[in-house]
Amino acid sequence: MPDTSAGMALPAVFDDAAIAEDLSHHPAVARNALDVFRREVERDGGIPFSRLKRCEVEARDGTHLVGCVKTYVPWPTGRYGLVFLPVAHPRRPLALRAFAYGTRHPGPNKRSVYQIAHERRNAQSA
Repeated sequence: MPDTSAGMALPAVFDDAAIAEDLSHHPAVARNALDVFRREVERDGGIPFSRLKRCEVEARDGTHLVGCVKTYVPWPTGRYGLVFLPVAHPRRPLALRAFAYGTRHPGPNKRSVYQIAHERRNAQSA
């Protein structure tokens, strides 16, 4: 795996249809932050392990994201987040697939990126 200044990195792939859906509900600043993040991932050959956090198995908001990891956009304390699942990669042991993007902790009556990820994850495993 390539070394980056922040340590070892995992390749990332994006569920473009899901991410486009998420972006349609956010302001341009969210799209710009994600564009910068994707350019960094491309440049670095992946996401450094140091920028990944394990999602809570059972969070206070009732979400269940077993086996998922997240990162903040922009790093390290960004307002937005990406949620990933590990997937097979043709040339590496594994990669991460981004399947949800959005606000980490929005105001009332708005879904968080974790709620979006929970809904998508449960729909896939049903």
